[in-house]
This record gives sequence, C-alpha cells and structure tokens, in this order.
Amino acid sequence: MSTPASLSILIPVYNFGVEGLVETLAAQCRALALVFEIRAYDDGSDPAFKAANAGLRDVEGVVYRELDRNIGRSRIRNLLAREAAYETLLFLDCDGAIPSADFIGNYLAHADSPVVVGGTIYAPEQPAEPRYRLHWKVGKAREERKAAQRATGPYRSITLNNILVHKGAFLRVPLDETIRSYGHEDTKFGQQLKEEGIAILHIDNPVAHQGLSTNLEFLGKTKEAQRNLHRLYASGCYGTQTGVVRTFRQLQRLGLTPVFTGGYRLVQPVIERALTAGTAPLFYFDLYKLYHFIRNEQAGA
Repeated sequence: MSTPASLSILIPVYNFGVEGLVETLAAQCRALALVFEIRAYDDGSDPAFKAANAGLRDVEGVVYRELDRNIGRSRIRNLLAREAAYETLLFLDCDGAIPSADFIGNYLAHADSPVVVGGTIYAPEQPAEPRYRLHWKVGKAREERKAAQRATGPYRSITLNNILVHKGAFLRVPLDETIRSYGHEDTKFGQQLKEEGIAILHIDNPVAHQGLSTNLEFLGKTKEAQRNLHRLYASGCYGTQTGVVRTFRQLQRLGLTPVFTGGYRLVQPVIERALTAGTAPLFYFDLYKLYHFIRNEQAGA
C-alpha cells in the first residue's frame, strides 16, 4: 500500500491552547520525512488564547491564522479544506491530545482509503470535580468505541475530531455551513458520504479528548445539537439513523409524543438536577435529548 508524499493537518482553534498538539504532530511528520503543513485557524477565540497560540506563526510548516470573527464549526472546516496545500487532509479538534508515537504513521498506512476514522478516547478515571463528569460519562460510554464497533455502522460513526479524508472526497460533500453551533455537522456529512458511495475505513488510532465542558455547558451544547439535528431532519430527512430520531418516529407512529413530553415535564426537575450534578444515569441524558428534539418539532424550529 502506497503512502502519500504530503499531508495537510487541519485544526480549527477556539479558546484552547494548541502549541503542544502542533509540536507533537510536527515532530511525528518530520520523523517520517513527510512533506506536511499544519493549518491552525483561530475562529474568534478570546484574546488570552490568541496570545497563547501566537508563537505558532514562527513554527516551520505551520500556517497560523486568526479570523476576524467566529464563522462557525462547519464553515471553518470547509475553509481549511479549500486552502489546504495537499490532497490528503487530517482533521483534528484543538482539544485533542496524541497518545500514540505512531499516530501519523498509522494513518499513512491506510491513506489509500478515501476516508479513515481513527476514533476518540477519554481519560480512564472520571474527573475529580463532579461538574465535569457528565461530559466524561457520555463521551466514555458513547464516543469511545473500538474500530470493530464503529464499523458495524460506518456512516453513523463519523466524527470530525479525528478523520483522514482525501480533499476531493471532502469537497464533494462539504459541511453544511448553516450549522454554526455545536453538534451534528458530522451526521449530515456521514449520510452524504454514503449517498455518494464514498467508502469509510475505521481504524484504532484515537485522539484523547482533553477539553471537558462543565455539566451545565454540556447540557447547553446538547440542546444546540438537538436543534441542529431537528433542522437536518426537517429539511432533508438527515439523522434518521440516530437514536433520538428513531425513538421520536416510533413515538410519533404510536401517537405517544404528547404523552412523552407531558411525562417528562412532570419529572423534569429531578432529571435535570441529576444531570447538572453529574450523577444521573445515561438514560436521563437520552430522555433530555429526546425531549429537546421534540420541543423543536412542536415549535416548528
């Protein structure tokens, strides 16, 4: 299997220090004698984070750019892809860490595939502070999956925080730029890859997720994600393979949607208090997502 002669590593940056991540990636590329670039574009971070990352301008092989304003999660990735110098693209999130000394080499060994997904891992122990435990618990249970598990539903298991993709394939199905906030830009992307017949390979080459949100922040992001999912579903029937949409459609067929929302409201304080405290079972989180998806449906959002 041939390996690419060059690689563009693309990192959208928002309120996170990425010097360590960039240095690790650059060192691995140099060790492989690879022609590479690392494009790190800041998408409207606070001044303190811009200052912390400003030294990237002086790193060989790095293109660091600060955008004038925040343009959103999808648009900045499309911009990075369009401006990438090379055909093989590696998308990473700014809050990832590289746990393997062979991370780049592992991807290059599979770079003939048009799309390669490496996966995500979380810290083995729950955070000491309870206010960060919900994000960790959900990530550990729902995102941290081996390649063999992800491959059972390859197009449902797309995550843009760690994905190698040929530039031509990505630009055939660019991300929906109407999705500016958190969540589900990858859901539509995965379904469009399937529609275009673009193959996906899942491998075990994870990044370690570092940037945990507080319980309250994570619940807010989850509400945003359900708004995005509903818009995708309502506009083009995307997201039908997600658990939320499958359950919603079952309730709808049975005429039980009002029963569910009415029942949820009765226990809403208990559920959301437990979620905010970080002590809730994942079942509560699933109910929370479903309720907010249905609220968007009822509001016609």
